Amino acid sequence: MRRDRIGIAPHALLYSLSVIYGIAVRLRLLLYRAGVLRTKRVPCPVISVGNITVGGTGKTPVAIFIASLLKESGKRVAVLSRGYKRGGKSIDTVSDGRDILLGPEMAGDEPYLIAKRLQGVPVVVGADRVGAALYAIERFSPDVIILDDGFQHIRLERDLNILLTDSINGFGRYLLPRGILREPVEGIGRASLVMGRGFSKPDMELIKRFNLPVMEYGYRPTGLIDVTGGSAKGVEALKGRKVLAFCAIANPESFFSTLEGLGAEVTDNIRFPDHHGYTQTDLDAVMGRQQGSQMIITTEKDAVKIEGLNVPKAAVYALAIDVDTKERDRLKRLLMPIAGGGGGGVKAAGERGPEGRA
Repeated sequence: MRRDRIGIAPHALLYSLSVIYGIAVRLRLLLYRAGVLRTKRVPCPVISVGNITVGGTGKTPVAIFIASLLKESGKRVAVLSRGYKRGGKSIDTVSDGRDILLGPEMAGDEPYLIAKRLQGVPVVVGADRVGAALYAIERFSPDVIILDDGFQHIRLERDLNILLTDSINGFGRYLLPRGILREPVEGIGRASLVMGRGFSKPDMELIKRFNLPVMEYGYRPTGLIDVTGGSAKGVEALKGRKVLAFCAIANPESFFSTLEGLGAEVTDNIRFPDHHGYTQTDLDAVMGRQQGSQMIITTEKDAVKIEGLNVPKAAVYALAIDVDTKERDRLKRLLMPIAGGGGGGVKAAGERGPEGRA
């Protein structure tokens, strides 16, 4: 359970660090509002997907979904990602749209997964989002750039700022490290659109305060993929099976409950730290705990990090998921005017525009 949900007074040190962190974040935002620090507009529309909390709100799956929608509509798309905990430091091409050029160690697990899921879409990685955007524009001439996990990177101007939340953790109450907030909740006002897997009452009150449009989405499990590249199975293969589940994601409970919702009996689970880099020793330890389990299941994000290890064939499967929403057509109406070069997609669709952007 996250610190925001625990009814125990936080340690004085965490409180003090949160105060210092909050001062630094507010000062940075103030400098942007005052024009001392400036945003940079690149010669290509930018759509950002991000959040104001640490942990998993589905940023990467939503970025993949949006890129897929635009690609289906004939748009040339490029995806930018920071590549958290990757081995490389420079701006690099993970995929040129034809071939994957970097492995998960040098690309980062999320950019590598994006490249695997998005055939025909270039993926560029780099901490400098402005530099990465200019790099992508020069090499791939996209109609639109998708910025994965870019809500706090306000130096790069964007045409649509999508903020994600979920019904499990919400926006939280306290700043890091006492709580889960990356920035004060007032940052919600920079969003153009809020997407979530359900909305709690307190979160809806915050969203209404900023007069923001909302859109619900969910996840649709689509199959089980053999990590070694073997044959896939339908999710019905989980029904009634005893499963050992392991993952290194921010919200493991969501993954385990999804498996149970598909009829699996999760007899054991192993939780590694978020973005954990697996070793053969880790994998051997997982395999050693299989015991009475009939299947070992992990996430797609984890699967890309064990591909290069010694995994027996048909021993470990990844649960593939897609983002699903009943408002797919509405989302396309928001995206298309931006991707077409006209900008202002939210306003063009009769929604609130991205005023208040820092």
